[in-house]
Amino acid sequence: MAHSLEQRVQLIEDRQAITDLQYRYINCNDGGWAGPTHHDPQKVAEMFTENGVWEGPLGSVRVEGREAIVELFRQFQVIPFIVHHVMNPLIEVTGDQARGQFHAIISTTTAEGQAFWTFGRYRTEYRRTPQGWRYSTMSFEASAVTTYEKGWGVEQFVGQESVKPQFDTTNR
Repeated sequence: MAHSLEQRVQLIEDRQAITDLQYRYINCNDGGWAGPTHHDPQKVAEMFTENGVWEGPLGSVRVEGREAIVELFRQFQVIPFIVHHVMNPLIEVTGDQARGQFHAIISTTTAEGQAFWTFGRYRTEYRRTPQGWRYSTMSFEASAVTTYEKGWGVEQFVGQESVKPQFDTTNR
């Protein structure tokens, strides 16, 4: 079905707004070289709908609602260094809702000085609000969480020698 020029332009604008939202989210969390990590939990929470959901890797944590998101991201401030490298966006927009995924490589140093690599992808759902696009759900699926020293070739998941990734390889 052919779309009008106006519809095609709107789709481009929606996809760009969603990509910008993802990058703003990342920028609110990265840090450790010129300031703290996770420096603005309130700003992160405002990127979600009122009842938005954030789910961590490997079922580690699930919170719902802006207040819970603020509290969780305050807890993340103990991480002294973190950088998210986000790429390969896939975004499907259907009216005022959208779904997306972004692959990520995350470099982290713990409070104890241990360096980690995390590989995976964000799976996201969005809703258009009067304030613009917001996350309704964000989950992170890890394909590897490993120390810098061992790497994913030796130890795909910390403490486990051979684990299959949790990736769902079907297309969304």
